[in-house]
Amino acid sequence: MTADKLVLVTGASGFIGSHLAERLISQGKKVRLLVRNPLRLNIPLRLATQIYAGDLEKTETLHAAVKDVDTVFHCAANVSTWDHPKNYEKTNVEGLGHLLDAISESGTMPRRFVHLSTVDVYGFPRNPCDESCPTRAPGFGYGNSKLRGEALLRARAQAMALPFVILRPTNVMGPRSPFIERIGHELRSGLMLTIHRGKVDAGFLYVGNLVDTMLWAADAHQAAGETFNVNDPSQITWRRFLEDFRSGIQGKGWTINLPYGIANTAASLIESPYRWLGLRQEPLLHRLLVRLFGRSCGHSAAKLAAAGAPVGKVDYDQAMAQSINWYLRTFRP
Repeated sequence: MTADKLVLVTGASGFIGSHLAERLISQGKKVRLLVRNPLRLNIPLRLATQIYAGDLEKTETLHAAVKDVDTVFHCAANVSTWDHPKNYEKTNVEGLGHLLDAISESGTMPRRFVHLSTVDVYGFPRNPCDESCPTRAPGFGYGNSKLRGEALLRARAQAMALPFVILRPTNVMGPRSPFIERIGHELRSGLMLTIHRGKVDAGFLYVGNLVDTMLWAADAHQAAGETFNVNDPSQITWRRFLEDFRSGIQGKGWTINLPYGIANTAASLIESPYRWLGLRQEPLLHRLLVRLFGRSCGHSAAKLAAAGAPVGKVDYDQAMAQSINWYLRTFRP
């Protein structure tokens, strides 16, 4: 990406997209943002970028944003841990299709389309996976829709002759992370669940390291047409993560530990009335949370490293310190 070429970022009002946009600006790139509500952008992003208001559910609102762009970073997604399946489908599958429609109709083809997916597409297996593992719908709206989105992108990109890269991050942490916010609140004064005493790999991925990979994927010729897991090299268990985070924020919340089977049964019972009634409020415990804390998220990023991508430039201790500092500044007692 050269400084005079336009770079489009979708979802820049969100966690990962905002970090990516800030990095691009710091590198002197010409940045265009596609967001539903420009008022949700932080002020520095509003001042330093081209802003286009658009909705992935409406193709006609996307045409201007994709015109004449060199690179597209598609970060926009419904990443909620609790929502109706149709809402994930609208954004993560149909919305992706609408974005590709707009690109196809624009008359200008980007040099590279970098798409954020998720390791959830492996279906929460017991053991870590690399990219040779078969994908499998996990049975939850987010992962199911992301798996269908990957298939849609591959088919459409081939038909459009659009060079693309699919990245599958693990659990992304750092300042502004929903994980950091949510877990921090529970550790500070709430109730935190661990499974099997938190012995499984949390799949810790620092957001700055993910941004490094995204920038590499946009330029590296060996990345075109490939799919990569993205994970930091340090294997960090949930137990270590929670202990370090609790200590850093001086948390006084309670922690309850359950075996996986008991936790999954309890989650099924608790979430059932919410699903029957179509409630938007997220239950205290549901099966996706059990999968996140009870199955390894530490999937292999060996393929990414072998391809020459920067991996883990910011180590775990630095990343945790930055996350703690952000949480304490943002959520004062």
